[in-house]
Amino acid sequence: MIKSQAKVLREMGHRVMIASSGPVAGWHEECLVVPELDYQTTGRIPTDQLLDVAADLWIIHNPTLGLNFAYPAMIEAAVESGTRILMQIHDFVEDGRPANYQLLAGIDRLYPSAPHVHYATINRRDLETLKAVGLPESRCHFLPNAVNPPSLNPSSPTGTLVFYPVRGIRRKNLGEICLLAAHAPPGTRFAIALRSGAEDPAYLHDDWVEFARAQDLPVSFDVVGKEPDSFISWLEQSTHLVTTSISEGFGLTFLDPAFLKKPLIGRDLPEITRDFVPFGTLYQSIPVSLEDLPDLKDHFHLQVRTTMAAYGRPVDDAELETAWLRYSGNDEVDFGNLPESFQRKIISEVSLPALTAWLAHALKQPAAQVDISPWTLETYAKTLGETIAAIQEPDAVTWIPRERILDQFLKPEKFHFLRGCLMASQSSP
Repeated sequence: MIKSQAKVLREMGHRVMIASSGPVAGWHEECLVVPELDYQTTGRIPTDQLLDVAADLWIIHNPTLGLNFAYPAMIEAAVESGTRILMQIHDFVEDGRPANYQLLAGIDRLYPSAPHVHYATINRRDLETLKAVGLPESRCHFLPNAVNPPSLNPSSPTGTLVFYPVRGIRRKNLGEICLLAAHAPPGTRFAIALRSGAEDPAYLHDDWVEFARAQDLPVSFDVVGKEPDSFISWLEQSTHLVTTSISEGFGLTFLDPAFLKKPLIGRDLPEITRDFVPFGTLYQSIPVSLEDLPDLKDHFHLQVRTTMAAYGRPVDDAELETAWLRYSGNDEVDFGNLPESFQRKIISEVSLPALTAWLAHALKQPAAQVDISPWTLETYAKTLGETIAAIQEPDAVTWIPRERILDQFLKPEKFHFLRGCLMASQSSP
């Protein structure tokens, strides 16, 4: 994303400098190495050093995500100095990141509002969130990422190989890949690109590896770097791409298949895919019966209370019951919104004939034929140029109260086990 943005800006005639916590190999731009910009750094960022760079504009990626305690002070100093800034929002700390939110506890000045400070979002949901909390519409811009997938050589795969081209972090919902593998036609194979990184505890990924092995499921994990040894090789060998993610900032997993001319199957995310026509054979939920999950309600109550408390928001019994009724409508719940232990119980003990039939149909569908021009680098360059041109001269600064942002996301009825859930102690079912 940043590399594409830098390339576009350079081709527009701008001098581009990348401020980073470490050197970046293979970049065409100048790099200013500031170790204090790294994630989880506790030291003060030398903002004066950054301000000494003769820059007409700062583009700050994920400025409010809470991965670095010192970011808010850096942003405040830059804003107050009159520096023109584009706040490039990929994710909100208030949206399912309670640990990060706690790191920024007591910091009120996180979202500046001024003519020389504009915001860009990669989806319209987040754009509407910023407008809803009081940022003027003229300072909020929809700037979807450019899609720039690799070129693939023609191949003739044997059998059906369904590839999930992601790092296996929790919100990618690895349990659902195992569920699909358990219900797919004979001979179908599934593969997940990479192991989870520092964002998640490693056991969340590795427990699924062990479970799939014990259940003899046709799923391979962390395949990139093995035989075949490259990400592109796996893309070329695959007959289908899949997504089971329960949360995305941008719809790259939905758009890449259209560029690569590969069929896509899996889980739709309407709040993201509403920005374009979903390209694939998708479902919005996989319903499972509460009869198969007798201990789920108690677990739900415990986890909602724990997660809400992490944001400093108590929840009463009436709110909990309302949230539960919405979560368990028609005495069914969505498999994708179950904690891992309950997902494993369903895979091990329950057969879902409707899913078997759906997969048999979905795997026969061809790749979508779509117009990809809205997501090319050329289109991105035009939108980025218009966004930068709209940023005005410095004037008075105010600050959006953080509680307004939190109110947009934090509601018991929006609770999701695989996103923003602090894992309270609870025995497995």
